[in-house]
Amino acid sequence: MDSNFNGKKMDRALLKKQSTDNAVEEIKNRLDIIETVSEHIVLKKSGRNYWGLCPFHKEKTPSFSVNAEKGIYKCFGCGEGGDSISFLMKVNNTSFWETMVMLAQKFNIELPEAGVTSESSEYKKQILEINKYAAEFYKKMLLENKEAKNYLLKRGINETIIEEFSLGFAPVSADELIKKYDKDILQKIGLLSFKNRIIIPIQDEKGNFIAFGARAMADSQGPKYLNSPESPVFNKSRSLFGLYQAKDSIKELDSVILMEGYFDVISAHSHGLANVVATLGTALTEQHIRIVARYSESRRIYLAFDSDEAGVNATNRGAEIIKSAFSGLGEIRHFDENFADSTVKQDRTACEIRVITTNTGKDPDEFLREHGAEAYKELINSAPLLIDYQINRIINLNEKISSPQDKAKLGKEVIPLLSEIRNSIIRNEYIKLVAGRLSIDEESLNIEVRKNLQKVTYPQANKNGLLFKNQEEKYVLAQKNLLSLYFLNNEKFAPLCINNYIKEVELSDTHLNLIKKHIDEIIDEFNDSDKLFKELLNKLAENEEAKKVLTDLIYRVEDKKDLNFELLEQYLTDHILYLKTYQVSERQKQLRASYYADNNDDTSSELHQQKVKELISERRL
Repeated sequence: MDSNFNGKKMDRALLKKQSTDNAVEEIKNRLDIIETVSEHIVLKKSGRNYWGLCPFHKEKTPSFSVNAEKGIYKCFGCGEGGDSISFLMKVNNTSFWETMVMLAQKFNIELPEAGVTSESSEYKKQILEINKYAAEFYKKMLLENKEAKNYLLKRGINETIIEEFSLGFAPVSADELIKKYDKDILQKIGLLSFKNRIIIPIQDEKGNFIAFGARAMADSQGPKYLNSPESPVFNKSRSLFGLYQAKDSIKELDSVILMEGYFDVISAHSHGLANVVATLGTALTEQHIRIVARYSESRRIYLAFDSDEAGVNATNRGAEIIKSAFSGLGEIRHFDENFADSTVKQDRTACEIRVITTNTGKDPDEFLREHGAEAYKELINSAPLLIDYQINRIINLNEKISSPQDKAKLGKEVIPLLSEIRNSIIRNEYIKLVAGRLSIDEESLNIEVRKNLQKVTYPQANKNGLLFKNQEEKYVLAQKNLLSLYFLNNEKFAPLCINNYIKEVELSDTHLNLIKKHIDEIIDEFNDSDKLFKELLNKLAENEEAKKVLTDLIYRVEDKKDLNFELLEQYLTDHILYLKTYQVSERQKQLRASYYADNNDDTSSELHQQKVKELISERRL
């Protein structure tokens, strides 16, 4: 009986482990390295990989590389590397299992061995379920309420847009919601606060209803807008209104228009402008920029905030946030195509910031309703680059420029903007333009800009050349170079073939030895570079240091992929010979040290002589 009980207990433990293994595998399959890293830094594609500023050490020039194909990253500055899970562990300072718990909750996946029966995951799921039901309820209420429906129709919002944004109406009573769900949770997520208001659901990138905005119907009703509080599924600094509806258009047009209000976005969509999103009652954040950066390859961003003083300040703040998010990835664009000289190689740009202004004092919603889509499209097409907008605004606000003091004051405001331009040809053209408009001496302005430039330092090109502190470093590198060949993905040099060459090679590095041990165990089953790498990642899942070394091996193989069979074979034999020579040399040093440490009696002398002969013979092989 005891035996039977123990057997059942072991069966349950085995099932629990299998269930956990399956959950871990599912979590890994759900992770996308570009999406994971992009939540924390801005990436820009260059060649086969993506590059950004490393979040683990301070740098001005991107040395952080992400390989989307392999699902790994490596920083050539500080040496960090790994897969999506490694990145999250490092950036959040969490253990492997803490990270898996977090991801299990995010993806609503049960993780039995880690004790996750998804309480918090269930809570998130419950909020999303309630929000979905509430959105459907509010939409039904809107269709039954003539006054609410007319309010939207007067704003040019037809049934197609109502359907697209799932717009609704919250009646005075929330009895139907209270009957279906617990009152406490409804209160927590803010649904009991919405009464006699137009409801604007907020969706995440996947279309889940994560929160709501509510616009007052009556002028006497205050405040004008109410928003859901933050919750486990809703974070204002990471959420953008309209992104779910806009993301395809942002990709297609390779540009995004950032606005301030719900109805700015809704009105834009109702007029056929679909690449439009808005922040949610909070200032623009770097996280917002990282999110939209996923959808626009060229990073063309239009700021379309209100034309009042608050809107102007929001534009300037937003521009600084964008610059900060893209810092180090290249220059903010400072020229138009019609200015660029085709004979001059232009600097690669990190992003392009343009500013849309109505010049009527009206917000985008009002302008679109009054002047229509074509007039707004003209504003988009003629939207100046950020630097032109800023220079024009400074000068236009000060039309009556007469005294030297006025000119000096304006020059002081413009000089920092001119100093941001790295391309000297473009900078000199702007200096000429500004000097003409201010009626000041061009050379004098140039001198002041140069003075300011001396205070500004730009990122220098990253040099990834390797300097060896000693021969031991070179020895470890040679071992890495050899092991990297397992991941060549070359028909003539499949993993089993590589193994035949180097199976007897001695490795001094602990992590390299562990990787080689696992390779020996699985190579008969995984004689394919990609499958071998994936299986090694699974085996090293909880060993971050070894995973970092494995990532390094993948990046080291890149420059060998174009070598032909003869060159690869020569590369192999050269490295194997170097390793053997180094090992013999090290043993000679140890033997010499041991010889002088002994008493030099006849017996020990003979033993040393014998060992020396063996080493000489070994070196001749």
